[in-house]
Amino acid sequence: MESMETILAKLLVSNSKSVQEGTRELKEAFKKPEAVPALCDVLVTSTHPQIRQSAAVLLRRKLGRKRHWSRINVDIRNRIKEGMLGALVSEQEKLVKNSIAQFIGIIGKHEFPDNSWPEVLQFVHTLTSSETIFDKELGMYTLSIMTEIAQSSYIVHAESFAILFTTILNQLTDLKSNLAYYTVITMKNLVSVIGGHQQMVNIYHSLLPKILEVINAHAIDDEKKTVDMFEIIEELIEFAVSVVAPHLKLIIDMCLQLASNNSTPKAVQIKSIGVVGWLIRSKGKVVQKNKLVEPIIDVLILLMAQQPDDEGNEEYFLGDPDQFTSITAATQTLDLIALHIPAEKIIPYILTKVEPAIQGGDLYSQKAAYLALAVLAEGCSECIRNKYLEAFLKCVCSAIHNPNAVVRNAAFFALGQFAEHLQPEISHYASELLPVLFECLGQTFVQMEAEKKDPPSLAKLFYALETFCENLDEGLLPYLPTLMDRIFVALDPVGFSLQLKRVALSTLGSVASAVKEGLMPYFPKVIEILKIYINSDPNAEIHQIQCYAIESLAVVAQFIGVENFKPLTGDCLQLGLRILDSTSDPDINKSVYALFAALAINMKEELGPVLPKIVNEMITSIQSSEGIVTHYDDEDKDEIDVYADLSDEEEDIEEDIDGSSSGSDDSTQCRYSVENSYNEEKEQACLSLKDICINTGPAFYPYIEKCFEEIFKLIHYPQDDIRVASVEALLHFCVALHKYGNPENKQTFYRALQMFVPKCAELIRVDEERSVVMVCLEAYATLLEEVKGEVFVIDGHREAIMNCVIDVLNLKTMCQDTDLAGQTENNEDDVEAEQDELLLESAGDVIPKFAAAINPEDLMSYFPNILQLMSTRTKKQHSLSQRSFAYGTLAECMKSIGIYVEKFIPTLLNLWFSGARDAADEVRNNAIFGLGEMILHGKEKVFSQYSEILQALSTAVSKETHSGTLDNICGALAKMILVNPSGIPLDQVFPAFLQKLPLRDDYQENEAVVNCFYSLYQQGNSMLKQHLADVIKILVHIYYKGQTPNEETKILLGDFIKTVNRDFPQELANAVSSLESSATESIQKLLSS
Repeated sequence: MESMETILAKLLVSNSKSVQEGTRELKEAFKKPEAVPALCDVLVTSTHPQIRQSAAVLLRRKLGRKRHWSRINVDIRNRIKEGMLGALVSEQEKLVKNSIAQFIGIIGKHEFPDNSWPEVLQFVHTLTSSETIFDKELGMYTLSIMTEIAQSSYIVHAESFAILFTTILNQLTDLKSNLAYYTVITMKNLVSVIGGHQQMVNIYHSLLPKILEVINAHAIDDEKKTVDMFEIIEELIEFAVSVVAPHLKLIIDMCLQLASNNSTPKAVQIKSIGVVGWLIRSKGKVVQKNKLVEPIIDVLILLMAQQPDDEGNEEYFLGDPDQFTSITAATQTLDLIALHIPAEKIIPYILTKVEPAIQGGDLYSQKAAYLALAVLAEGCSECIRNKYLEAFLKCVCSAIHNPNAVVRNAAFFALGQFAEHLQPEISHYASELLPVLFECLGQTFVQMEAEKKDPPSLAKLFYALETFCENLDEGLLPYLPTLMDRIFVALDPVGFSLQLKRVALSTLGSVASAVKEGLMPYFPKVIEILKIYINSDPNAEIHQIQCYAIESLAVVAQFIGVENFKPLTGDCLQLGLRILDSTSDPDINKSVYALFAALAINMKEELGPVLPKIVNEMITSIQSSEGIVTHYDDEDKDEIDVYADLSDEEEDIEEDIDGSSSGSDDSTQCRYSVENSYNEEKEQACLSLKDICINTGPAFYPYIEKCFEEIFKLIHYPQDDIRVASVEALLHFCVALHKYGNPENKQTFYRALQMFVPKCAELIRVDEERSVVMVCLEAYATLLEEVKGEVFVIDGHREAIMNCVIDVLNLKTMCQDTDLAGQTENNEDDVEAEQDELLLESAGDVIPKFAAAINPEDLMSYFPNILQLMSTRTKKQHSLSQRSFAYGTLAECMKSIGIYVEKFIPTLLNLWFSGARDAADEVRNNAIFGLGEMILHGKEKVFSQYSEILQALSTAVSKETHSGTLDNICGALAKMILVNPSGIPLDQVFPAFLQKLPLRDDYQENEAVVNCFYSLYQQGNSMLKQHLADVIKILVHIYYKGQTPNEETKILLGDFIKTVNRDFPQELANAVSSLESSATESIQKLLSS
């Protein structure tokens, strides 16, 4: 056999035949125990740096698993350990030295648990304690490489590390030195394991200011090192935020200084702003208390006002960090501010920046102003809708006609964001906005015809149009002729612009989802055009947008109406199956999956025969690892392809019994990402399986268990959209197992619950994305509503669900700002951001469903805590929506708690009465509704409070002007009369009650009104007889206006009117004759039925 050096030399030439020969020989060599010592000899003795580097790479790969290292003779292992330390000192080439240090780190990971290599740390200690700067740097460099691997192995040496880090950083004479850099990197590597070690936490806390000095010193001149060192702050925020919090102002001040300095390299600017974003997400309250929100906004708007690289097609949001610019980083960080800081703390200040910028002459400052308004829309939607909407719209619309594309694009983007997030109020401006958009569209078409190229604002214009149309629903119908005419022009197959066709197809889908069956006049032409694109020649240019046409077809199929689409279902099904067989393109697969989901709505169980094929394809997409891209450090790139297949393949299949191997065994520094198209395909597969499950009923039952098993594996997927889709799908699988299962396979349902309920609890507590936590809470609410008490068959589920709800309401989950937890009352700084409030409301929505799913006796053990948490949120320092939500949640619990409310009546009465005096209509409405519900379901336990309640209602009705609240006052009186008519002075109350009827707005309370009248009628109550004419008019009004809230009340009302006609025909006739003719016709039709 040739020497190891000769074999390695063959791998480094450009001749493929030589590489193949070398690869074959190396595989053979690896079968013999002498291979590893031979590689070590080459690493130490070869005169060729590339060969030494190759030997180091092969060693760390060959011995990456502990079992491989353990198979080597002990004497040889000791020689390797000793030899590598010597090689590290003598090696002059940086890349080789780096690989040797990584190999030492691999060996250390195997040896440290048994404390069988104390020499390596002594070696590092000796170097770092040297008086020679070269030795110090070598020691810390070695440690920085070693600690990249198996960090937990080093925490046992925390005490000596603490002394080392303190000594080196405090004695630094040159902040720009390699020693400073390697020390920060080593500390960064260990952050993930310091959490349980208070001494290390304290050291990091005390040294953080010095670390910031080191970062700042490198920032201007060394982009890569600075970006590397910034990661210590990100790691601390994630793993040891207590270290960061006291220094938050220092960190943000440094970040803002770097971000606003034109001399700062772009990557450092982006990293600086990114760190600010991390801190806003995790420590928003501390940011506010340090009065940093305004300085942050100043810098962000400054960055957003930079000139973009591509003025015609500027991106404002980017998902891939590798593509970030300082502009996108700033825009996304401002978006985080809107999502995590209360609107009142942001909008007034931003307007002081926006107004001068718009009025000024700088185009890029104007662009930044419109972008700022755009990114406020999601996080501050309630505040904007209530206070600023008209002003914001006027401001943005004035810029739509700006001759400069940079400004115009920002305005279109802002309008699209408004349309997406400021519903329903923005729809009221359709008559003003749509003609403007249509005019812009017409001008764009003229420009395109003249210039034969895509104008720079095309995509942003259609984004605004699409989002506006999508949310208008039937309000779009008056504009449909003009809009469809424009869409058909854009979709002309012979037109030159592929981009125009793509955005027009997307807009067509939005129109179909909005107007639904209103699209029927255009349906034949729409299908005709879609067929052209879907069935286009694979070599034709328009075939590139086939997936968009299929997606549009899916939306049309979903919303046009079952009877309208039924004639096309068979052809569309075959089309989808045919396309699926002929492609592996993730974008096409995604669109076909959406089509199958839409067809399930139309075909129901008729889809059953093709479900094996469809389900199998979607599960394959869910299981697929296609699209994974590996990103290597620059130093490793060139080596990977050569050595990727040289590991012991058969051995790697074995189970790693010692459990010590992990994905990090190979010390090559790399990260992984998945191409967006494959992620979107997975997400759509989950959503489509969910929709097919919902719509095909029992036909899908045989596939649920397998689908559940595969989608459950995605529940910790890195992309939050896929986690959300997974939870939604798993929820509906559980519901379907309950709905369609039989007693024999009940255990399948319970197994699913046993997996799903605890997993949701885990995600609620540890997931960093509010969207994921909210979907888990919504899943609990739906599960309780659909499955009810069976959720609690498995021990621990009651506590799992309610404890999660309580943790969210106490702000104790990972995605919440825990600085709010336990705050004292009446602190105006403790107001939550709107998105945080939505999360709290999602938790609150679970409570009434939970209450309804358990018996009242068991509810008693939970209700005191619920009452205390909700009571806190009724205080005046909380927002209108929070107060309203708290009263509403308690109100919905009254039915479930029933007569067990007795011990809580004094507390609840004080709450209801306080809410009835609130300045906000919605809060008063919910408080009075809650009072009525307590009266209705508390029955005799509330009788003793009637006098006080009547007095409160009398006071309220005399001042009330809000129609919904007046209706709930009537509802509360009706419930009092229904439950205990003898407990109130009917001669005084009943006439006043009738004067406030019929109801004006909240027809839900008509259930109580009708039942109250019917109960009094059955009792032969004299007061009702005395006012029978007025009562009949009210009953007839409710009936012919269709104001019954449910079918049960409608049937009772009809029977009641027939009974009155039997007993008092003349009185009924007189009452009806005094009403409009439509009332007479409606009652005559009822009586003749």
